[in-house]
Amino acid sequence: MSQINTHPDPIKEYYIAYFDLLGYKDFFKSHPNKAEEFLSAIHDSIFNTKKYIQEINASLLGGKFGKLDINVKIFSDNVLLCLETGSEKIEMIEYPRFLAFLSIVADIQRNFILNYGLFLRGGITIGSLSFNEDFIFGQGLIDAVELEETAVYPRIVVSEAALSFIRQLHFVKQSDLDRACDIEKRAHLGENIKDEELSFCNSIMPVVEMEKLYLKVRDILLLHVFDRAVSLNYLYCVEISDALDTSMVKQLLAILEKMFPNEYRKLTGSNQDPLRLLERHKSRIIQKIKEFGQYNDIDISAPNAVKTAELREKILKKYLWVMMVHNYICQRRCNTLKYMIKSGSTCDIHFMRMTVEIIEDEISDEDATEKL
Repeated sequence: MSQINTHPDPIKEYYIAYFDLLGYKDFFKSHPNKAEEFLSAIHDSIFNTKKYIQEINASLLGGKFGKLDINVKIFSDNVLLCLETGSEKIEMIEYPRFLAFLSIVADIQRNFILNYGLFLRGGITIGSLSFNEDFIFGQGLIDAVELEETAVYPRIVVSEAALSFIRQLHFVKQSDLDRACDIEKRAHLGENIKDEELSFCNSIMPVVEMEKLYLKVRDILLLHVFDRAVSLNYLYCVEISDALDTSMVKQLLAILEKMFPNEYRKLTGSNQDPLRLLERHKSRIIQKIKEFGQYNDIDISAPNAVKTAELREKILKKYLWVMMVHNYICQRRCNTLKYMIKSGSTCDIHFMRMTVEIIEDEISDEDATEKL
């Protein structure tokens, strides 16, 4: 019998991710005959999420070396992930920890979609919590839930508190960076550079390169599209290998193989083809748009027909947003136009609601470029 906590745990600062499954409640109303199938998918996705977190916490690279000890709380369709911030925020450790936390949440979000067709909506923030096995309390949880409520679309929105932390310089001081830029500018103009100034530039170069590396990772993990909200890019794995310097990636993998051979085998063994991921993502979106993009199955004479059509259009727009994000990544970041989703829309004459049809013609990248 587990011991009951008689006193609350102290309030600490955490990195917090909170999300729920989109369409969870409506599914049981619309598909009562598929409840068992849906329950099985949710059970498997939740089980594999907990297993994934346990493996990270137990690994040498994530748990011991990376200090990733992520707590998971699950209730119905709600999932809460928490990682306690370092007691002393040493930038060399803490900033990579937070980026790792973001990538882990993104991996979970992507796996829900690709493996189970379950789209998520939620928020990520940094805030205070009292957290134990029996009890969760704190402003951080309130902030994360409020973020989820304002997300609207199937995305995990990043809070201003988290963005403030992630946008800071973490390895080099702004004053040192400004000085180095000034020296470089003067050198390009042909001015004489003192030995002391040259020595200074050489001394900060390693931390500048580290800052640039993490800035690239940060920019790939975040999405700035269509509105002011910044959300998590769960398709970051499609483009990260192209964005990072190849030689640098090889060096990092060589170090990983030497220091953490088990983690290296897992990472390289499970590394899926990015284009295959895009293809599977495309398939999941098309499946949803076909499900919600027409109204032919709704009996117009039914008492709740208009309301049913209204709700369906509302859901359809959420997946159209996902389709636009997918196309944005294909066009702007991957330059793989053949994986874009082509569609056409019109209006249903009975309910005067938007309908969407997927255009599944096969065209080449060159033809797609001409059409755009």
